[in-house]
Amino acid sequence: MRHAAHRPDRSLHATMLTRASIFATLHLAATTAAATPYVLVPDTSNGIITAFRQSNGAQILVENKPPGLWLDLAMFIDSGSLGILRHAAQVGSEIWISDQLNGIVHRVSAEFETPRYLGFIDSVPNPRGVGTSNAEAWIASGSIGPSGGLARFTFNGQPLGSFDADDPFDFMPLGTGFLTANIFNNRLDFFSAAGVFQNVWSATSTLDFPLQITSRTTGSGTEIVVAGNADPQPGLYRFDAASGAFLGRTLTIAFLPFITVTQPRGTAVLGTGELLWSSTQGVFAVNPGTGISRTLYTGENFVCNMADTVDFSWFCQGDLNNDAFVDDSDFSAFAIAYDLLLCPQLSNGFPAGCPADLNGDGFVDDADFTYFARAYDKLLCPLSP
Repeated sequence: MRHAAHRPDRSLHATMLTRASIFATLHLAATTAAATPYVLVPDTSNGIITAFRQSNGAQILVENKPPGLWLDLAMFIDSGSLGILRHAAQVGSEIWISDQLNGIVHRVSAEFETPRYLGFIDSVPNPRGVGTSNAEAWIASGSIGPSGGLARFTFNGQPLGSFDADDPFDFMPLGTGFLTANIFNNRLDFFSAAGVFQNVWSATSTLDFPLQITSRTTGSGTEIVVAGNADPQPGLYRFDAASGAFLGRTLTIAFLPFITVTQPRGTAVLGTGELLWSSTQGVFAVNPGTGISRTLYTGENFVCNMADTVDFSWFCQGDLNNDAFVDDSDFSAFAIAYDLLLCPQLSNGFPAGCPADLNGDGFVDDADFTYFARAYDKLLCPLSP
């Protein structure tokens, strides 16, 4: 049981708790992960999020975890209730993970070693690709609007409306607007920043069932790379970012015991110049020049989905509303959670999400206040949306 003498004075309003008074007590700086980019890929068969070094595709190694494992969602959610984990993408200080089958987007902290479950969004049916645009979080959905669209949110999960788009599986900002991966018409569509359809952007290719869009910089400029999943010509389709001209198709072929894998579900750029691609049975990396793929992660009963590059150094401890500041609004939210002490739980006994539980022990107590005070003194987060 906590004693009043051991907790912050709740009679103090957030604006009265000055950073100067905190700094006089606490001098330690909040720790962040090294500024090394990683690539996250959901392994939906096993309910986990795998991670690879963006520099070379090597599986990450975290103490007390198997190679390649960043997050096991079964630690927070009953594994029997998990559906199709489609995409894990960075939204400020958080990672948002779409569960396409259950219509849920899980939110976890972007912490390298001990990610925490922060809650979920369940207002977007059939969620697919997740990302950010114009300081907003967007979720591609096949079931909003007349025929699908992009649901828009603030970084703390407040709805902002949506754009209509034909059956989008993914999207990517480009120039003055954005592209969508239209799986109904098997093409890329270009929209203005206001969400108004402009034109069919990939009309010069045989792209079929586009699942993910990314970009890479080459010696000749910027390319848009799209994972085309369907036969008879699956692979990574490359387009000139400036003109939309089709540049070619990189074959995705991985030879495994008893199976040949060809159909990519996601893609990301590695520092080696290779293109990471995910599919059934694992994650691979292909040399665009030679078309030769190597295996990064595979095994039995593996189905891997979309890939995305993240930077764990963007994590900002204490930024409870994910706006890139640790300020009075965060203190107010922390004070409410501190008074409740216990984090909420789902009916199955798993936590429902508790952003103020900064050390992940299921309580919001003095230990969490110590962490919060350090972050509050710094005010600015590493990332500004």
